[in-house]
Amino acid sequence: MPVTILIVVLVLLIFLIAIILIRTSAFLRSSEPVAPVELPEVDADFVASHLAEAVRCETISRLEGEPTDLAAFRELRRVLESQYPRVHATLEREIISDATLLYTWRGTDLELPPVLFCAHLDVVPVDPGTLDQWEHPPFAGIIADDYVWGRGTFDVKCQVIGLLEAAELLLKDDFRPERTIYLGFGQDEEIGGEKGAKEIAAHLAKRGDRFEAVLDEGGAITQGIIPGIESPVAMIGIAEKGSLSLRIKAVARPGHSSTPGKTTAIGILANAITRVESHPLPARLDFMRIVYSALGGAVSPTLQAAFANTWLFGRYLKRKLEANPTTNASIRTTTAVTMVAGGIKDNLLPASAEAVANFRLLPGDTVEDLVEYIRLVIDDPRVTVEPVPENAWEASPLTSPDGAAFQSLSVTIRQVFPGAEVTPYLVLGATDARHYAALSDQVMRFTPLVSTQDDLSRMHGINERVHVGSLARMVQFYMHLINAWAGGEPVRTRAEMPAETPGV
Repeated sequence: MPVTILIVVLVLLIFLIAIILIRTSAFLRSSEPVAPVELPEVDADFVASHLAEAVRCETISRLEGEPTDLAAFRELRRVLESQYPRVHATLEREIISDATLLYTWRGTDLELPPVLFCAHLDVVPVDPGTLDQWEHPPFAGIIADDYVWGRGTFDVKCQVIGLLEAAELLLKDDFRPERTIYLGFGQDEEIGGEKGAKEIAAHLAKRGDRFEAVLDEGGAITQGIIPGIESPVAMIGIAEKGSLSLRIKAVARPGHSSTPGKTTAIGILANAITRVESHPLPARLDFMRIVYSALGGAVSPTLQAAFANTWLFGRYLKRKLEANPTTNASIRTTTAVTMVAGGIKDNLLPASAEAVANFRLLPGDTVEDLVEYIRLVIDDPRVTVEPVPENAWEASPLTSPDGAAFQSLSVTIRQVFPGAEVTPYLVLGATDARHYAALSDQVMRFTPLVSTQDDLSRMHGINERVHVGSLARMVQFYMHLINAWAGGEPVRTRAEMPAETPGV
């Protein structure tokens, strides 16, 4: 009898291993190898000087109620006109809203749907209390130690300069696109894009334009950030999370603190916050499975098998991913209580207290369902839950990684940045790209910069900077991608491709 049981156990074990191996083999995506390409010569120092000059224009997006310094945007516009004379002589430029720029590069075949390349002109403010921690003043546009320093260098004036620099060089080479190209540079991405990208999208929709593809800022080329992946990885955003801010308000009997009831409005609110934080929405592995499937053989065999067989290893993977704030945000709708207010004097019982909680919605979770879920979780008639109207939008639609534009973008990345793996991913924050979702089925988010974790940590923070060599490669990338997407006469090569990707 024990022998029979042992045989049955061994057979079941072999059967289980076979299922795991078969599913793992079917799970992994394979990609055809690509050869590095020869790229046009780009003067890195020249590009860096252009970016440095753009950084000196303090195009800061102010908080609601604070006036925008339109003079800074006008100065930036003057700078761009001076730097890129061919662009401004050849492309049509429209000023949308107050300071948003839309360039149109007419193609030779107007039957082809156009493509749109996006970036934004605005930057976030600098905390005055951190100025003494900056190695170089944030708006001085200093070039030092092979970096351009300052607010907006990484996020994302580099992309504005990269696109215009690429267009200028292509025009110098007499390049004429078959497909019409739009360049859209919003003025207020950092505060929602209402006057920028949203107005560009409305303007183009009114004209009946629909795009073959849209490319905005997004994931960079990084190393050591995705668990289990040692290779450099280029991350293409195929969707972005939605956002919802909820105002949670508790009410109670006011009075003197010497004769309180069993609880106060602040206590009721605190209990509601505790319940919200202790009941996060469930984790889902959908997007991380897409990431690990695309990375294929670059993933450790253990993780390959685990993601291919989430029916067996799902609980283990969720625990592992939940341990890191970034990967946790990739597998669930997140909760963050960001504002609290209540009480005006230490001996007065407040009649009310309120908090604001911000949620970033995973695709599949809706604003309506989330509001109802939080009300059920709090389950207290003394507490009201209402959305903050200006901060409530759904997660964006999903762009298929099997689409022609994604595949072309992937090949271009691997040609220009040899050795980099490419994967789709979910953008955790908000970009202007979401405003273009109705105009194209292929909306993607990618920033062609080789970046370290240190580079990324400086974005919106102290000592923001971008490597001079990375700027030149960004321009080369855009030149190559414009040629791939828009067709036309081939780009004339002036220098051979370097053997390795700088910084990888």
